[in-house]
Amino acid sequence: MKKNYSFVGVLLIVAGAVLLVLKMLFGLDFLNLTTRDFWVFIVLLIGLTFEFSFFITGKNSGLLIPGGIFTTIGLLFMFEVTTNWYFAEYTWPVYILSVAIGLFQMYLFSGREKGLLIASMIIAGISAFFFACMFMNTILTFIKPSFFIPVALIAAGIAIFASGRKTRGQW
Repeated sequence: MKKNYSFVGVLLIVAGAVLLVLKMLFGLDFLNLTTRDFWVFIVLLIGLTFEFSFFITGKNSGLLIPGGIFTTIGLLFMFEVTTNWYFAEYTWPVYILSVAIGLFQMYLFSGREKGLLIASMIIAGISAFFFACMFMNTILTFIKPSFFIPVALIAAGIAIFASGRKTRGQW
C-alpha cells in the first residue's frame, strides 16, 4: 500500500517558508547557531520524531501530545537562542501553550473527543491569560495608571456623552 506523504511535504514547505520570512523580515537566522546552542536542535528533533512517527504510520495518535509539546518548545528555544534569550521574560507562557498544542493535535487527528478539545482550550486560555498579563504589565510600565485611568474615564465619558446627543438628533 502506498503511503501518503503529502502532509510531510506541506510541513516542510511551511517550515521553510517560516524560516525564510523570519530571515527576510527580522534578520533571524536559525540555521546559523553556534555549536554550543546545538542542544536546541535535539529538543526540536525529539518533537519532530514524535510528530513524523504518527503522520507516517497513521497510528498511535497519543504520539502527537509529546510531539506538539517538544516541537513547540524546540521552536521557542530556537527563537530564544537566536535572540540571546532577550524575550524569555515575556515568552514563558509558551511552555503552557505547548501542552494545549499537543492536546489539540490529538483532538484533530484522533476520534475528536470533546474532552481533548475542552482541555486544550482551557490550557490555551490560561496561557492567553498569562500573555495578556505580561502585555498589560509591559504597557503599564510605560503608561502610569495614575495618568491612564483618569484619561480613560474622560475618554469614555466623552464617548458616552457624544453617543447620547447623537441619538436624540441634536447633532
